[in-house]
Amino acid sequence: MASSTVVLSEQIRPWHNAGLRFLFDEDGSIAQTMADAHASAAASQPAQSSVAPVQPQAPQQYQQSSPQQSREVAQQPAQRHPQQAQQTQRAQRLAPQSSAVPPRSMPSLVIHPTNKPPEEWPEQWQGYWSKVQVPSPVVWTYWSLGDDLSGHADPKRREVLKKLISSINLPRGTSSFWPVAASGQVADDLTPAPEIFLAGLRRLRPRYSVVFGSKALKSFMPDSTLRPYLFTQFLGHRLIALPDVDYLVKSPSMLAPVVAYLRTAIRLPR
Repeated sequence: MASSTVVLSEQIRPWHNAGLRFLFDEDGSIAQTMADAHASAAASQPAQSSVAPVQPQAPQQYQQSSPQQSREVAQQPAQRHPQQAQQTQRAQRLAPQSSAVPPRSMPSLVIHPTNKPPEEWPEQWQGYWSKVQVPSPVVWTYWSLGDDLSGHADPKRREVLKKLISSINLPRGTSSFWPVAASGQVADDLTPAPEIFLAGLRRLRPRYSVVFGSKALKSFMPDSTLRPYLFTQFLGHRLIALPDVDYLVKSPSMLAPVVAYLRTAIRLPR
């Protein structure tokens, strides 16, 4: 079996020459670049022809041709080999117009963190902040977390989270719960404060933040299309999306897949 040749983009070649062999291609841009490079290489290869190569003439045999002779010579390949001309035209049509790498799909920060320090936050948020550990390698949040930290706790949610975190066996003191919304006078009366949530997230400096449910995610990333069991880079760390905690309460069988996923997604030194 003949060996194949890997065509490298010029943007990747310096890294390859330096010894790099594996890349994490989160948004597919590297794969697109490789595909473009292969297509360009295929388009630049001359079509096969049965015509023998022409030997260069010696300098003393060279004679200047007239313009009319030049036009006739230029027309001869297309006239004698119409199949070759068609193959060349087809390759030109299929060749990509540009091999530029598409931009990485990064989440836009539509909502910006507040510049106020924690001591100037509303009293309820100061209470939430007093319960976190700074820095915290792993930060957990979900829509109803404000209720669970303010006297309206749901024992079923608490049991699910306790079982989940103990199952992935994180080192002691590495987790903090930081809400996206503050609770009201009654349960489910929650008011989001994304500017404070993001400010706290930056101060916590996590390696991972785990967000349960799209409602909590969209409270601070309204344009997000992230789905459960996917992640993205956000504020310098990895943000992981998971199903809502209330969904896990209603569907206990889904807890096992979540635990299995988190065991591979979160890696902390011991």
